[in-house]
Amino acid sequence: MEARDRPESHRIAVVAADSTVREELRAAVVRVPGAEVVAWSEQIGHLFVLGSRLDVVVCAAVPDREDAVRLRQRGTAVVVADPGSDPAEALRAELERGPAGQGVRRPRLSPRQREVLVAYVAGSDLLPTVARELGMDRETLKTHLRRIRAKYAEVGRPAPTRRDLYVRAVEDGLVPAPAEDSHHHSGGRAGP
Repeated sequence: MEARDRPESHRIAVVAADSTVREELRAAVVRVPGAEVVAWSEQIGHLFVLGSRLDVVVCAAVPDREDAVRLRQRGTAVVVADPGSDPAEALRAELERGPAGQGVRRPRLSPRQREVLVAYVAGSDLLPTVARELGMDRETLKTHLRRIRAKYAEVGRPAPTRRDLYVRAVEDGLVPAPAEDSHHHSGGRAGP
């Protein structure tokens, strides 16, 4: 293990129901410099039992909302290896987006702020409903959202609307990109 001379080692878990796919994902992950596979499983739920600290979970399918929220609470990013795409490339892009990366600047959100952001953008629930889901009052939720928006503005990626926050969350790997068969219609990227 060469983790000693590589302090930027990232702890990666691989999740796929099919063992062949799991092995392909593991092989792809080890090609990424600084990526270390520390866990692998047929399902995301097993990772919570292990309780390992993970930087990124590379999975063959989009995790269900509950699992995605639990991963976010732990500060773990998710990379979904789309069929036909290179999982190593997707992982490399995710790691480059990290706080130390030169690519897109990501705000440093606390685990609670990530949880709030994901819960807020994951559906179309009204603010009071989202606040209730998170076990906080409306004003606390609004305060969190103001701080999250301020942090995005600080790194030059303003997100004044819920839709903007959703786009930022997708760009930062906090929520999966919408599936093509999804009922959400995206009319391309919103730009300046």
